[in-house]
Amino acid sequence: MLKRTLENKILEILLDYQKMVFVSGPRQSGKTTLAHLIQKNFQQSYYFNWDNLDDQKKITRDPYFFSDFDRNFKLPILIIFDEIHKYPKWKNYLKGVYDKYHQEFSFIVTGSCRLDIFQKGGDSLFGRYFPIPCFPLTLGELAGKFTTFQTFKDNCADPPESSSEIEANYQHLFDFSGFPEPLLRAEKNFYNIWELERKKLLVREDIRDTTNIRQLALLELLTQILPNKIGSLLSINSLREDLGVSFETVRDWLEILKQFYYLFAVHPYQTSNMKRLLKKEAKIYLYNWVEIEDEAIRFENLVALHLFKAVKIWQAIGEGNIELNYIRNKEQKEVDFIISENNKPLFLIECKSQIENFDKNLLYFQQKLNIPTAVQLINKSGVCRKQKTEVGSAYLISADRWLSLLL
Repeated sequence: MLKRTLENKILEILLDYQKMVFVSGPRQSGKTTLAHLIQKNFQQSYYFNWDNLDDQKKITRDPYFFSDFDRNFKLPILIIFDEIHKYPKWKNYLKGVYDKYHQEFSFIVTGSCRLDIFQKGGDSLFGRYFPIPCFPLTLGELAGKFTTFQTFKDNCADPPESSSEIEANYQHLFDFSGFPEPLLRAEKNFYNIWELERKKLLVREDIRDTTNIRQLALLELLTQILPNKIGSLLSINSLREDLGVSFETVRDWLEILKQFYYLFAVHPYQTSNMKRLLKKEAKIYLYNWVEIEDEAIRFENLVALHLFKAVKIWQAIGEGNIELNYIRNKEQKEVDFIISENNKPLFLIECKSQIENFDKNLLYFQQKLNIPTAVQLINKSGVCRKQKTEVGSAYLISADRWLSLLL
């Protein structure tokens, strides 16, 4: 069983903070496996899965069935609720469970949708849980690293040497995604079957069971169209024309696909230090970059997921107000990603696949915004160049080497 680097942070929240932990992420990203890894740290535990009919009956017949367990009261006990957001009354149920039993039990709640979104409305769960994302595997996690934001900032000045292991892990990620099962099998035929089934279950089970969408065939068509829209500015009007539905329908479907971890959005960076920046148009990326056939775009999406995962985890564990955006002005100068802390830009990251000359837009925005570190990532091993700029440093570096700095 592959160890996940979030394990210790989740244990800290459970035992030190005494909060419920909401672990959410894409279907088959390893949420249940992570919960079972944490379960091994408890001598007493119970796993509940709403998709199991017997488990459903336990809640409907005896909502607090776990309270009568024969247990040692001197030892902590863990209760895992898997996919319980499918229970219509789950918000009120968890509120009652926590308020009544959080002194006696620890609780993990897992789900393949944004649990922090779905809990809006009705009785609030605020103050009772901390959300932790469980995203596909990345280079840092495959190496067993948990890197804080401060450590990342410190290490960027001296990127680690590449290795045959890092290069192999990177190529497997590029070819088979960061989802544990196809990545570890590393077989193309298996991946093809797995991805077809994952997508079908996402739309025809997860989304169908939790929303009122009836046009599931058109929603599936949208998931077939989107891989060709990655990396460019999102045009809902273009998608509306492709699908033959209203603007509002496409907008709502995209939001649902975001809530169910099919895609994520990167929004434009805003600052008063520069005028004429784009303000509204988002760029979208997929959690499974292997759906994208164009290798240059797949490369950009792989980088996007590495950055997005790191930023979301740093936010979740209290590292600070860290954001991931892209930057583009009305003259169409653009850099793919910008990482900021308290809205102060610290890193510019541009993906150029095989191009080994510094991108002019990268250096332009670095100077205009006084950003200390600019990084141009290429999809090729064995490259690392550094040059001083007027405001800091610029790196032209292999993606496998630089992304290994992240968690």
